[in-house]
Amino acid sequence: MSVSPLKQRCLALLASLCCALPAHAGEAGIQEQVRKFAADTHFNGVVLVGQRTRADYVEAFGVKNAEAKEPLKRNSRFFVGSVSKWLTSIVVLRLVDEGKLSLDEPILTYLPEYRADTGKQLTLRHLISHGSGLPNGLMDAFKKDPSIESETRPQAEAVARYASGDLVFTPGTRFDYNITNWILVQAILERVSGQTYAQLAQRLVFKPLRMADSGIAAGEAGNVPNLALGYRSLEPKVERRIYTLPNYLVTGGGFYSTADDMLRLNHGVLSGKLLSPASRKALLTVERPESSYALGGRVRTYKSTGQTVATNDGTSGAYRTVSWRVLDDGRTVIILSSLRPDDSKLFALTESILGLPSTEN
Repeated sequence: MSVSPLKQRCLALLASLCCALPAHAGEAGIQEQVRKFAADTHFNGVVLVGQRTRADYVEAFGVKNAEAKEPLKRNSRFFVGSVSKWLTSIVVLRLVDEGKLSLDEPILTYLPEYRADTGKQLTLRHLISHGSGLPNGLMDAFKKDPSIESETRPQAEAVARYASGDLVFTPGTRFDYNITNWILVQAILERVSGQTYAQLAQRLVFKPLRMADSGIAAGEAGNVPNLALGYRSLEPKVERRIYTLPNYLVTGGGFYSTADDMLRLNHGVLSGKLLSPASRKALLTVERPESSYALGGRVRTYKSTGQTVATNDGTSGAYRTVSWRVLDDGRTVIILSSLRPDDSKLFALTESILGLPSTEN
């Protein structure tokens, strides 16, 4: 059976990376599981398995830049999709701890020019738990004109154009995963702080947690250094999938990071002291049980084992992310990919590594 030149190069890269990033002692079982998954799914990304602050196993597979034949490395950066919303919720709670925001104050307090009837009913808690009742104005507009995914416009104009429609249900009564919510959240954060969202994330999260390889950008247009490029396919031909994002929506999908920085984020927020006890509790309290959704991410309790897990995952263009942490002992799995793998196999691997029952939702 013949093997294509690109596949030969990828196999060679994989072999060299396996030597460069061996599993620690006692992690042979995890290494075997991950490598089988990588082979079965043609995985292109980085897998980290650790506990608390310690990375016990890290391995990179495939290419960062196929055209330039650059291999992925442990410190390659990836966009992490909707994990951006979890980060944004952490930034919100940091400002709550500083006394500059309240989760339950009407958003009219922070955006007095917003339409009064809706602004008196909506709160930040509604927005970041996807219970706002706002129509998904941005998605409706995107269906008519896909080019808006890379547009640039002032935040206030984006709020007026996409995030000011009539409520479709009473805030807090339903779960509706709605990207438009995050336009309003970004407007509030930037208004209250006087900083861009990128500056806020740097000051309130990245710097205190020493996340030197993380940042905020409007997709690949941000010219992110050391970025793993996104691909629609690598075989039988290389096909790029370029990720773009409007500047007024970076709170919803503009976070990029590395596997090690994601471990720092999980530990610093869930086991550390970045948030006050009250804010950490709020972050982990499920607001919408029908979807296990808390603030910016999901928290699931597995009944058969009693384990509670922060199960954050995201998709943005070609990028696919898993960032799961068992809350009681800090066991963590981080998977970053720039060529979307089969989701069923991705989550089966994650649950297997963490010893979670795959039959529970």
